[in-house]
Amino acid sequence: MTEIIIDKEKCNGCGACVDACPGDVYELREGKAVAVNPDACHHCHTCEDVCEQDACHVVDED
Repeated sequence: MTEIIIDKEKCNGCGACVDACPGDVYELREGKAVAVNPDACHHCHTCEDVCEQDACHVVDED
């Protein structure tokens, strides 16, 4: 199972995670990223890599 954590204080709604995610995990809602489909996460951590605000975190749980 994967936990997606988005720091709403840091997220500026740029959409980089939305565009970069191969699993379509994210959507922008009310100007912030939201993990709407965390089960589709590929565990690639691309969202973390592209987030310049360090607002997106993927926690891999076994």
